[in-house]
Amino acid sequence: MIVIYNKVLMNGDGDMGTLFDSTHVTYMIVSLTVTVFLLWGAKRFLKTDRAKDRFLKTFAFLTFFLHISVLWVDFLKNGNASVPDNILFPKYFCNFCMYMLMLVSLIGDKKSKTFQAIAVFTAYGGFFGAMISLFYPDYYLGAPSMWEWGVLKSMLSHSTMLVGCVWLLLGGYVTVRRTNSILYAGGLLASGAVGLIVNGLFKANGLSDPNAMYLHYPPLAEAPFLNCYTISVLMVLLIFAFGMALEKINPTEPDPDGKIRFFANRT
Repeated sequence: MIVIYNKVLMNGDGDMGTLFDSTHVTYMIVSLTVTVFLLWGAKRFLKTDRAKDRFLKTFAFLTFFLHISVLWVDFLKNGNASVPDNILFPKYFCNFCMYMLMLVSLIGDKKSKTFQAIAVFTAYGGFFGAMISLFYPDYYLGAPSMWEWGVLKSMLSHSTMLVGCVWLLLGGYVTVRRTNSILYAGGLLASGAVGLIVNGLFKANGLSDPNAMYLHYPPLAEAPFLNCYTISVLMVLLIFAFGMALEKINPTEPDPDGKIRFFANRT
């Protein structure tokens, strides 16, 4: 039997997980260090498209299996599985990016327009989502221990998603340019549509409001101005500024189509 519930967060105190406590800071340092070394190693030693694709698929599917592993762990411990609703439904932005990362890893033609559009959104979206989660792990706040599997798997899955999404940039899958902001905005609209569907499904079945993609109220009650709309605008502006800055720094390497590439092209 599988029981689904809405996750309720608590404020941590005492021995409960708190923001930037020693455990949280240690995990951030270790996670970012391992990420840098993995990406450096992949960039240096993976020379063929086949090897690069395998690296991408490994971290895409590792992210997914870490995400759903709580189902198996809880069932083996208790004889049934009681898991948060976001395990089965793409309730959060990171859930959506995780599925998009798996999708892009499976697309055969990595030069197609469809792949490029999805990969651009996934690269930036997964980076934003993983980094926000790394610095503000709401699933850790109030938890009795980081070693509780529901908490640890969330930390690990965001770390693996970070590797996979940044690899889309470093591995030559995505070209950094200011027009990526347009593709990313389109991806945000798609994630919003998914949020509407999830919210509608829950409402139609008499379930409590999941607030998918934070469409109904912001993630932080103490910062109501940081709602899904302002966060989306900020992300689009950052992507535009990042692309424009790189185009200003190195405008001398045009693609055959006249656009600028800053990362290694796929052969």
